[in-house]
Amino acid sequence: MWFHKMKTAPFARRLLWLLAPVLALSCGPRKDVYRVTKPLMGTVVEVSVVSADAPHAYGALQAAFDEVARLEAMMSAFREDSELSRLNREGSMHPVKVSPELFQVIAMSLSLSQTTRGAFDITVAPLMRLWSRAARDKILPSPSEIEDALRRVGSRHVVISSQEHTVSFAVKGMALDLGGIAKGYAVDRAVAVLKERGIEAALVNGGGDVFAYGVKPGNQPWRVGMRHPRNPQALLAALPLAEKAVVTSGDYERYFWVEGKRYSHIVDPRKGLTAAKTASVTVVASSAAYADGLATGVLVLGPEEGLALVDSLPHVEAAVVTEGGRGELELRVSSGFRRVCPLDERDLAAQGVRLVE
Repeated sequence: MWFHKMKTAPFARRLLWLLAPVLALSCGPRKDVYRVTKPLMGTVVEVSVVSADAPHAYGALQAAFDEVARLEAMMSAFREDSELSRLNREGSMHPVKVSPELFQVIAMSLSLSQTTRGAFDITVAPLMRLWSRAARDKILPSPSEIEDALRRVGSRHVVISSQEHTVSFAVKGMALDLGGIAKGYAVDRAVAVLKERGIEAALVNGGGDVFAYGVKPGNQPWRVGMRHPRNPQALLAALPLAEKAVVTSGDYERYFWVEGKRYSHIVDPRKGLTAAKTASVTVVASSAAYADGLATGVLVLGPEEGLALVDSLPHVEAAVVTEGGRGELELRVSSGFRRVCPLDERDLAAQGVRLVE
């Protein structure tokens, strides 16, 4: 009614004509979050993108999942037709020419093995097979079996040629397991695909290996929860992420019990035993692949040695949760972790976690 009266007034018509361009400029296309989840790489992969164009968003999402699926087909040790499986079959017999991507992941892994003083090592496959059998049969491997497997473990036995892009094994029976880095690499590649497709903000979560960039609608940051290692319904903290990766490795992901003792799926490649006492490690870094491998290495090293290593590395932070002597959990963090993730000591205490400075 009022608007109808205004339309009859010449001054009002001029005012509306002046306001129209301003209103058109200030009300651009509405951006929404588009999210898709799929089972890939032995876990659940979730990708969220921000876009004002639904077809563009879903096209970019499909491209990201296609990239993850392609890398799974290349790097899975469980697929006989994968490039990694071919390398494992032939690497002890002769140098095997591999794709530039697989070569890059192997070279990065060997470098991380040196950084972590052998705590992260992709040649751990013989030990992983041994402990997988133990988890299935609920019978621990014997010391002689562990010693035999250890003879075929050690990144120093992997021979690579940067010029030829070849990989070979100096010890017969060696095999590579990329389970500690392939997911992170796939997350990094999915992010690269989304950026190539013009997606300005996204979060990729590959079973706990997360990378986020840009902001959500309303200029809100992406937040990633740091899971309580003994209570899947609780979070220890929420990390705001911007052009960063956060990866958590924990003994709660896969484990088994023998005679009342808990055994982790993460194996110390230096000793042949499963990692003990460290419940979880969360690493924040600029690459999901790097954070993935480093988180495994720090978990094996333990809180003191692991956090000392993190503090010696640029642009990396970490949090380590261990089992305390009185049944409570203890949280230790690197020197700059609280700058990237606020921690509430009272909230932690209420969840049975003590922050150790």
